[in-house]
Amino acid sequence: MEKNPESMGNVKKLLIDADAFVALNDKKDSNYQKATKISEFITISKAALFTSDPAFGEAITVISENVGLKKAVEFAEEILKSKIEIIEVDPRLRRDALEIFKKQRSKNTRFTDCVNMAILEREGLKEIFSFDSDYKKNGILRIGVDTPTDSDNID
Repeated sequence: MEKNPESMGNVKKLLIDADAFVALNDKKDSNYQKATKISEFITISKAALFTSDPAFGEAITVISENVGLKKAVEFAEEILKSKIEIIEVDPRLRRDALEIFKKQRSKNTRFTDCVNMAILEREGLKEIFSFDSDYKKNGILRIGVDTPTDSDNID
């Protein structure tokens, strides 16, 4: 089946989570192939991309641990030169994230994910590039994972 950016819906703006960045930069990551295919869709869609400062930092750390310091630095430099916006955490966003964190049922929920959810809520968005199931549990669709039309095109 031909890959069609319309299968992502009309995504105009998309938040990228740390695990997606890690998957794209670690060929041994279990989500590497899927992340690469999703990334192709996102590129075609020309959506405005952004991430949170905590997710950016987490991605650098995990890439360094899993792949190496050199790859982590290359990744960080590439993101800083790109058009991907990095959202800084201000006091209001931190408070909103904490309110989301308080509602979680799992002790394993990452505060970084709650920051991302607070950003999505602030932006009025319901989709993210991530493989983390906490988003689905909170009513957020993961592009290429939960979006039904993508399952036809992404293995």
